[in-house]
Amino acid sequence: MNSVTALKRGIGAELYKFRRTFILWFLVLAPAFVPFINLMIFVKKGHELVGPDDNPWERLVQMSIDPGNFLFTFFVMIVALFVSSIEQNSNTWKLIYTQPLSRLVVYTSKVLVFMLMLLFSLLLFSVFTILVGLSLKVMVPDLGFDQAFGMGLFFQLAIKIFLATLGYASLQFWMSQRWKNLLLPLGIGIGGWISFLILSQGWKYVEYHPYGFPMLGLGNYQDPAYEWLSELKFVYRSVGLAAVVFVLAGLDMVRKRVV
Repeated sequence: MNSVTALKRGIGAELYKFRRTFILWFLVLAPAFVPFINLMIFVKKGHELVGPDDNPWERLVQMSIDPGNFLFTFFVMIVALFVSSIEQNSNTWKLIYTQPLSRLVVYTSKVLVFMLMLLFSLLLFSVFTILVGLSLKVMVPDLGFDQAFGMGLFFQLAIKIFLATLGYASLQFWMSQRWKNLLLPLGIGIGGWISFLILSQGWKYVEYHPYGFPMLGLGNYQDPAYEWLSELKFVYRSVGLAAVVFVLAGLDMVRKRVV
């Protein structure tokens, strides 16, 4: 069995495990939460939020990205726990490693599935947000959602947030795989996020805080001259940290004798 075939089987096995679990619904319903709330707000109070000379799409972006980026931190922690919880709860790690797949393939499959879940949900969040705007165009036509707007910005921001998230996501993934007590990585993750919020008030090295990369990396996206490729240093730091953590965690999983 070549490595590509083995990896395909590994990914297929990972996805198959989740077919009857709540995580698949979670990946779809969670990205719909903020867009649904925004839809209700715009239907009831849209005229109070959008001025006569404003582009409502810009307001929708603000009301979607800010809370979405905040809640996505906790979403990452929960998904990392979900990916590990099946084996941890049933204590089936030994059974997994008796399959005709190397430990490296098993681990790599888990990492790829984990990252695909995050990317899928972010892109779905963008789709739902655009659907909200298109729905409001029909439901409340005088709000002005028929104005021109580059909807590709939603997907550009989603990809940027995904890359900027990988740094702390790799830490959450490693902790969730490493410890059977699933509350421990959740508590550390929440503590990491809160520490960033506190340190961002004035600590000069806060830009190196991994839990802050997504927020810092977005930049001022409300600026008309905004370039989504700006502030890429946070993306580079995030991807670099993720590469180191995933590699070291993989070596730990491959070399570990007792599971």
